[in-house]
Amino acid sequence: MSSGFQLARRQAEAYESFTRAFMEGSARLLAHGASIRPGDVVLDLACGTGLVARHAVPLVAPDGRVVGADINVAMLEVARAGLGDAVELVEASCDALPFEDESFTHVICQQGMQFFPEPLAAMSEAMRVLGPGGVIVATIWATLGHNPYIDGQLELLAALEPSLLQSVQRATPPNADELLRALASSSGFDDIDITLLEHWVDIADFGPWFLAQTAGTPWAPALDRLTDAARDDLVSAMETKIEQYVAPDGGHCVPFRSYRLEAHR
Repeated sequence: MSSGFQLARRQAEAYESFTRAFMEGSARLLAHGASIRPGDVVLDLACGTGLVARHAVPLVAPDGRVVGADINVAMLEVARAGLGDAVELVEASCDALPFEDESFTHVICQQGMQFFPEPLAAMSEAMRVLGPGGVIVATIWATLGHNPYIDGQLELLAALEPSLLQSVQRATPPNADELLRALASSSGFDDIDITLLEHWVDIADFGPWFLAQTAGTPWAPALDRLTDAARDDLVSAMETKIEQYVAPDGGHCVPFRSYRLEAHR
């Protein structure tokens, strides 16, 4: 089963270099808030370039294990280059994980559920591979209105190329908190808790970073087709959308918010 967030190698490298700027904060919060202890066995589902996995590694030391699973080969290649042998990386579909029942103490999934073709199948697989008392912690970008950068970026991309509308809408599904709760409940999880996770990101030189970060998404081809003048116009439009977040030093300080699910087997 393919993912709704497929990247080529150069896009995966851009993701690691530039999207990491705002994913890193939530990755840290996700790993350190998951009650991971030494000796635990953690699955980072839809691990991408390994942002969450690298935070989990020191938490399970010295006797634990971290496994990253993703269907995107390019993302796994970039993850392997950065993580080495610290994390076992596996190419796998979210709905057919190649692991035995009750293999893990934790499943963590950062910004993956909304891009899975069958999110309920993925959540059910998470339930299957978790041992008794195991926990899943997952995030989805908070519904429109909570993320000025992401909301503005996706709106501009859809206007730039209307054929992208359905694709970009998947990133911030409506009522994402209710979606997470329903997926966990339907899969048999208990003690379901949904909270709003927030962190702020400082961006010093917004224009170049915005273009580079967008180049690390599945929507990069739309950017590639633009002239230099059109790219400048896109940057100006984006700066207008987040002008209230201009910092005193001329950079930007922008909030990013996710709905966070924690549920227990």
